[in-house]
Amino acid sequence: MNLKNYPRPFYAINQFCQPQCTELAGRSFYFDMDGGYDYELKVLTGDTCEWNIAGEEPKKAVYECLKGDDTTYMFDFDIVGAEPRQNFFFCIDLEQSLVTLVRCYIGRNPKFPLLVASEYDFGAIRVEGQPLPKKRHCLTGEMMGTTVEWHWNITMFTQHNYYSPAYYRITWPQYSSAEGSISPNFEVLAASDEISQYVKIKDKMYLYCLTEEMMERELGDSSPFRSNNMIFLQNYDRMYHVGRTFGSIMMDGKVVPCRTMFGSFGNPVRLEYNWLTAENPFTV
Repeated sequence: MNLKNYPRPFYAINQFCQPQCTELAGRSFYFDMDGGYDYELKVLTGDTCEWNIAGEEPKKAVYECLKGDDTTYMFDFDIVGAEPRQNFFFCIDLEQSLVTLVRCYIGRNPKFPLLVASEYDFGAIRVEGQPLPKKRHCLTGEMMGTTVEWHWNITMFTQHNYYSPAYYRITWPQYSSAEGSISPNFEVLAASDEISQYVKIKDKMYLYCLTEEMMERELGDSSPFRSNNMIFLQNYDRMYHVGRTFGSIMMDGKVVPCRTMFGSFGNPVRLEYNWLTAENPFTV
């Protein structure tokens, strides 16, 4: 089939999303974490799991899982009954027996109650008969200077500039459907720069974590897009990424949860020098 004739050409950012990965069903993990609290994870079925802080009672959750490569998985779930909302995201690296945990919370900022706050924890996976690895996934600056055009569906593509260890910058060509769908929200901002963190998983694979914070602070109720945390497991060997959103969106005048799985493929792109080197108006 010619993808230009795809029957759902405006199928948002999840048109190229992988199907749910169920390969971990039946497996159990013990995550030895540097933050002081270890976690146990038991994958019960293709979509349900039990998790707990070591020593506490297990809790059930419905999870989502996608693959970054043959041995690296993104595994995430919302915390059942948590108020305000919480989300746990594990990057499970079976090749190196390593794990990264991103904990996301909504409601911690009294001035901006929809802002998503994120915490990062690094650790290793206990494997019977093997010593616990000493190395870890780590925050990195290796991606600085990288520019990529990510294709979300057959009409929408955005261009990312990873120029700072704490921020990224986004733009798009006029012939992308982003020009009509998301452009108006950025046009009123001082810049498209947003909060980011970068974690190296292995050679040519990174966990890129974006939080839509400046848009929430500046636009608030006037924008349909509220604060969202988007985590991308980026594979620069195969030039694709998988990921998920956790946050909020406005629908019919009401704030509702935004939870979307997505996938995208990319290619390097040359961007204008003046745009790449423009100052970030949100920092001193």
